Amino acid sequence: MNNSELIDIRNQIDLIDDQIISLLEKRLMLAKKLAENKLKKQIVDEKRENEILSKIKSKNIQEIYKSIFNESKKIQKN
Repeated sequence: MNNSELIDIRNQIDLIDDQIISLLEKRLMLAKKLAENKLKKQIVDEKRENEILSKIKSKNIQEIYKSIFNESKKIQKN
């Protein structure tokens, strides 16, 4: 791989990272909005989490989603 190809791949990764960051920010904002509507109801919905995880084939991505779930729960509790 030459330097130009390396730069191109890194630029593509940067664009994807920008999209991921934007989507995660939107997701966390919605989690907070959801918490406002739940009030004192149950924050954790394990069935829903398991449904989402079952769609994901990669164990690595499942672990990332578990982290996303945890951060969403933290936001909902505050």
